[in-house]
Amino acid sequence: MFPAQPSPDSGMRGDRSTANCTPGAVAPTVFQLLLARLEEHVKEAGITQNAVCAAAVADFLAAVPDPQLDTLAAPALAVLNNHVDAAMHACSPMVGGSSVVSYVSMVAIRATSSYTTANTIVADDAEHARVNAAVRARVDPYVAVCERRLYLNHADVPADLKLLIQNHAPGSIKDPLVEAADQVLNAVNTPGDPTPADRTALVQALEGLRVVQAMYAGKLAVGSGAQGGTLPNIRVTDACKTQKHFGKHVERFYKDAPTGMLVYAALVQPSRRPPEEHVSNIEVTEDTVEPGRFWIGTRVTQYRANAARVGNKVRLSVMDEVSTVVHEIGHQVEFYLPVIEWMRLQQILRMRMVGPQLVNIYPNADKPEPAFDVSAMPAFEAYYAQSNQQRVGKYYPAKVYSSGDTELLSMTVQFFSRPDTATLMIQRDPVLAATVLRAIRPDDFAHFPANLLALLPT
Repeated sequence: MFPAQPSPDSGMRGDRSTANCTPGAVAPTVFQLLLARLEEHVKEAGITQNAVCAAAVADFLAAVPDPQLDTLAAPALAVLNNHVDAAMHACSPMVGGSSVVSYVSMVAIRATSSYTTANTIVADDAEHARVNAAVRARVDPYVAVCERRLYLNHADVPADLKLLIQNHAPGSIKDPLVEAADQVLNAVNTPGDPTPADRTALVQALEGLRVVQAMYAGKLAVGSGAQGGTLPNIRVTDACKTQKHFGKHVERFYKDAPTGMLVYAALVQPSRRPPEEHVSNIEVTEDTVEPGRFWIGTRVTQYRANAARVGNKVRLSVMDEVSTVVHEIGHQVEFYLPVIEWMRLQQILRMRMVGPQLVNIYPNADKPEPAFDVSAMPAFEAYYAQSNQQRVGKYYPAKVYSSGDTELLSMTVQFFSRPDTATLMIQRDPVLAATVLRAIRPDDFAHFPANLLALLPT
């Protein structure tokens, strides 16, 4: 039986290019990562290949009997149409919970096999390919319509993504997310490096913002700007409670975690915050405790903090401080930013790339962690100035994930959370600082000087 192959641009039909994000691999393109990010939003909304709504399936079944193709000349086309109709009948009704993609695959396989067998061309690969293309030409436009409807009708898909998909070209069989990615990429403009005078002017303008003045003064966690940073739930694992060092740090942690939420709320204006359920749960996870080798006592390796959209958790060690809380919530903030703001973060990384291949942040670690090969990250390198930290300071903010997530925003808001690192960030890397601040506080840039905005990715 000749298997039906997906069309080149079909989105939910499971053939999107995946980004190779291993050290030494060619750095993934913006297009690959943007598609991955858009797909993550679709998955977050519950739209997957195995969860297609009944209305879209019904639309597909109602629309597909109307053939609109000329791939095969008559009378072969008429014969093929009959086999497609028969395959559709044989595959109906759809099993509850199955998807358009599975239905299309069943139809294409049955129709191709039936047609080629009836015409005694089973061994002719070229003819198989022609028939398969004809089947796809018939069904793919309707699948694209179903996908578009799914994206637009689902309440949890971000508004900016819906707007991009609404502009999906009528009649196109290209997946709506692919066209949405095209729209974003076609609209971008990457500026050149600012002159010293422009950099100075940008620093001065940033330092005139109230939020930056609060950073410098260490007052982000107080005042009206910190509203909405309450922390409904902190859960401590049972294993964590039994560790001896837990009692030493727990009182401070229960101060730092809520303070981190207040700092986050002061930094990120309400319209740019993720849904509350995605930042409200902190899980305190046990550290690794091992017997000491050449000294009395034990050695504690701190649990590596992380953010997980699955389960809506920020996982921390009891030893973590305010800046780490802000960093991890920053990942949730980035994910829910408008697409264009994510694109601007990517532009910063691309502006600083010097090599085509990904590098390993920690060359001697058991698990490789890939990053773009960037020329410099001035603020981070200035802070991580010790010889054993310089590589991390340069490359960790440029870390790349196949999902499209980055470390750039999280590392930057982490630096915003403390006066000393905030000063470094604003004064050493004003373009990055302004790009992130504009993403999380767009209202502050409503009257920002136009000539300085021109220095930022657009």
